[in-house]
Amino acid sequence: MQAIILVGGEGRRLRPLTDTRPKPMMPLVDRPFVAHQLDLLRRHGVRDVVFSCGYRPDALRAYFGDGGTRGMRLRYVVDPQPLGTAGAIANAAGMVGDGPVLVLNGDILTDLDLTEFVAVHRAHGGWGTIALTPVEDPSAFGLVRLHEDMSVEDFVEKPGPDQLRDGEPFRINAGTYVLERPLIDLIPTGVQCSIERQIFPAVAGEGRLFGHPSECYWRDIGTPVSYLTATHDVLAGRVSTEASAGCAYLGPAVRLGRGVRVDALSALGAASAVGPEARIEGSVVGDRSLVGEGARVVRAIVGARVSIGAGACVDDGAVIGDGAAIASGAHVRADAPVPTGARVERAGSR
Repeated sequence: MQAIILVGGEGRRLRPLTDTRPKPMMPLVDRPFVAHQLDLLRRHGVRDVVFSCGYRPDALRAYFGDGGTRGMRLRYVVDPQPLGTAGAIANAAGMVGDGPVLVLNGDILTDLDLTEFVAVHRAHGGWGTIALTPVEDPSAFGLVRLHEDMSVEDFVEKPGPDQLRDGEPFRINAGTYVLERPLIDLIPTGVQCSIERQIFPAVAGEGRLFGHPSECYWRDIGTPVSYLTATHDVLAGRVSTEASAGCAYLGPAVRLGRGVRVDALSALGAASAVGPEARIEGSVVGDRSLVGEGARVVRAIVGARVSIGAGACVDDGAVIGDGAAIASGAHVRADAPVPTGARVERAGSR
């Protein structure tokens, strides 16, 4: 079994954090996010992986290399221009064999049982199987309806109340697939194409696409709120990963001053430092960042190499880009993300 991980997106919803790194390289507790996906694949015996890249591919190559130190074979293909989810798969198709291929969206945190998923796909005998996850309200997603034999009946994009059926389960595409070569060969090469909107409906119309409902953990990390929630879930052990759970994460060479309070849902990157009497609550603080004496950082995301002055206050939901400087006593609000390298003065708090 081989896998393709789609890591080509620019991560615009996570800006300014993705100004300086691709979304898959966002740190999630003790490792880049996409490393959790590699861990999941390796736990299920998948060791041959192709990264289908677009935005800042060199960051992935530099960190993961050929995968030898992880006991995996990692290769990279770069889209010449944005190709969409299907086009990116077609661009990587020449690097995988003719058997079934796992495809993972590069921004989904899950502990899906991939072994079971592949076995279910093979039992169906179709051209593709989509992992499905339940939601309470499907209006912001695309509802996937199934026949009794688990073949896909229909896709309903962002359904309104009048499109819902009484008592039906609300299941959405979970961004993990098993695809056979006949399906992949349907994708036009070199052009932008969506697998969700163009390829899957066509294959479902022929009765060759199936769904696999699962109650496993699932989260799209593509927004600051979702990314921070994913961090909390990993630290609390709500999702099965290889990161330590049950306490705060303190990276290598972290320094904590006297009277510092860091709660169990916070993650501090390597060589970061927190001054005396400061408080870090439910937050991510990036590598080599400094939090000054008496400062307060609550449910916020602080990039790498950020300086937060003494007595500063970083509000619930605030986002600070890499290399920014927050003056002593300044106040950073949730409604005003701090751009990469910006300076926030006390008088001009944002």
